[in-house]
Amino acid sequence: MKLHQSLADLARDHGHGLFRDATAFRGSLDDYLDEGQASSGTINLLTDAVRLGALDGMLTMLDSGANPADAVESAGQRLARDRGSADVRGCQWAVAVLGFALGKVPEGLVSGLDPDASTAAPPAPSGPPVSSPVQAPLAPVTSPVAPPQQPIMSPPHHPIAAPPGPGYSSATPPYGGGGWSQPAPAPKKGNAGLVIGAIVLAIVVIVGGIIGIIALTGGDDDDPSADPTSSNSSNSTDGSEDPTEDPTSEVPDLGGPTIDGLGYKVQVPSGWTDGTTEFVSQNPGLTTLDKVFLWGTTFNTARGNVIVETQSSYGNTDPNALKEDWKKALVSSDPSADISDIANTTIGGQTALGVEIARTNDSDVDVAQRSYLVISGDKGYSITVSLKAGDDDVISKFEEILTTWQWIS
Repeated sequence: MKLHQSLADLARDHGHGLFRDATAFRGSLDDYLDEGQASSGTINLLTDAVRLGALDGMLTMLDSGANPADAVESAGQRLARDRGSADVRGCQWAVAVLGFALGKVPEGLVSGLDPDASTAAPPAPSGPPVSSPVQAPLAPVTSPVAPPQQPIMSPPHHPIAAPPGPGYSSATPPYGGGGWSQPAPAPKKGNAGLVIGAIVLAIVVIVGGIIGIIALTGGDDDDPSADPTSSNSSNSTDGSEDPTEDPTSEVPDLGGPTIDGLGYKVQVPSGWTDGTTEFVSQNPGLTTLDKVFLWGTTFNTARGNVIVETQSSYGNTDPNALKEDWKKALVSSDPSADISDIANTTIGGQTALGVEIARTNDSDVDVAQRSYLVISGDKGYSITVSLKAGDDDVISKFEEILTTWQWIS
């Protein structure tokens, strides 16, 4: 049996979540594969594809409609760069093999990248050892317990354990990047559903981008209700702000534009705009970022904002399977953050788990956030509103927005 077929059996027998945890994945390869089926270098390469976020990046591209060959090519190039390897083709083969195991990449694409050349065990020495008998076909070999300190991303991106950079601003597409890379990977608890990398990068965006923006607009003591865009906020929330409303009831008309996201559509209130283009232009490479909604016209003047992140749910249908890792990632890089659970709700008829976060930014402005985790179809969504603490009108508007949420296929 070829290696990619064995990995498909591994995914079938132990679940796709195993391919989210590099340490558990490495241990499973050692136990599951037949002796000689893959060299130590190949096992290291496959583990790095998981640990450094290349697999996650490819799956995100595929879930967004990318051609499998293009997704494999891009993810393989990224993996080679992050490993410091010149063997781009071998790295492309590695992500293709893993993609096939998860049912995302056709077998023909794996075969076309010559897997046999990468799965063979290192040749045994013959005669006088004039060359190293343990040279792996895919170099450089990376030890699973001593990964590179700066994987996937060029500054200002950082892995989870490092201080966050300013959002997604990186020449390298993140695809959940830094969430998979830590100086010393440790097993995660439970299923690792909505990719921790995606959530962590979402929080980098929220903390590095949104919190900084709130510092610009929240440094004075103006009453939030004085904002001219909020003139109708107090009389537009009655009866429509409860996001647990029966999803079969008529969707309220909030008066603003209807925005199409990945797998959903939603309407924002009058005075709100789609700020995605502006944010992406300032922070290139935002593959897991889906939409940004602003109460205002620009980030520097917005009273509040909503960020939607989406990525593969890796077969999970219950957001509780992802909750603990999601919560940890939300506050992992911010010692000032205080997170607490709030009541579950529904978004478009799907159960959504909620938390509230209190933070203090570098300008000593108190920032409040409310975030929901929801799964629809094969995707997980992290939906977060950010505002200056005490501006409850923003929360009311956020709840109104959620009542208009409709999932589409």
